[in-house]
Order: sequence, then structure tokens, then C-alpha cells
Amino acid sequence: MLELKDLPSFDTLSQFAKLYPNPDVDGVRTWLLLSRSCSDMMGDFEQNLARHGLSQTKFFVLLLLKRNPDGMGVRRLAEGVNVSSPTMTGIIDRLEHAKLCRREQDASDRRAWVVRLLPAGETLLAAALPEHYAWVAQLMSVFSQDEREQLSMLMRKLNGSVAQIRAAA
Repeated sequence: MLELKDLPSFDTLSQFAKLYPNPDVDGVRTWLLLSRSCSDMMGDFEQNLARHGLSQTKFFVLLLLKRNPDGMGVRRLAEGVNVSSPTMTGIIDRLEHAKLCRREQDASDRRAWVVRLLPAGETLLAAALPEHYAWVAQLMSVFSQDEREQLSMLMRKLNGSVAQIRAAA
């Protein structure tokens, strides 16, 4: 999350560019605005989930399990929500303790586990998803269909830039 609430003006960024080399003042300004919006949006998302006793990670694990009724392995779940396998094991422990999912030994590999969604997990999703969808609809209602398509295209372009920079590092 972006912790900076008091964003600098373009003039301030321009003054800083004279002190600290910055070839793209407008790029920094745009990045700050985008980061602030994303941070605020994700903070609100987390607050909405917290009303149901969920974190973002737990929410997405439950969704992945809902999408995969035959269950998923711990490693696939970890990859699906971008956390380490040990972190995912702790998350599954907590979800299991809350009786939202169940870990079973994989029939094809006795060393592996398969995680399945339990009815209480389905019930929790049934309570959380409609509120989440209503919040997203309200949030996105400021955009026309053309603006949504343009925003989607721009975000894919930005994601490609992030991937290129990571690959080069």
C-alpha cells in the first residue's frame, strides 16, 4: 500500500527533478496518482472482506477452491495467490480450524495433500461475494464501457512493462 497521502504537486516534482535527476516528472506524477488510487481501493477491499472475517488471501483461497471442486494442492494454491508454500500451509491451517476447508491426503501421492472447500466455506462466499460485487459495481460505475476497455488495455500494457523490468533485473 502507498503510505503517502499528501501527494506532491507537479511543481514540487519539477523542483525535485532539478535536485535529483528525474527524466520523467509526468511519469512520477501519474505513477503516484495510480498508486494512491490502487492503495485506497485495496484498503477498502480489505475492510469489506474483514466484515466477513476474511483477508484478501483467505478470500482468494476460498474462491480458488470453489472454482476447483475436486480440490487443489497446497503448492497450486500458493501459486494461485502468490504466497510461499509455508505461508499457504498456515492459511490452510486457519481455514481448516474455522471449518471452511478440509485437507485430505492425495489418493495418487501419499506425500501430498488436497484441499477442498467445505459447506461453511461455500456459505461464507455466498455472504461475501454479493457485497463484493456490489462494491465493485459502484466503484466502476464512474467509467463508461469505452473507458473500461481503455483502462483494461492500459493496465495490461502496464503489467507488461512490470514483467519486462522484472525479467531484465
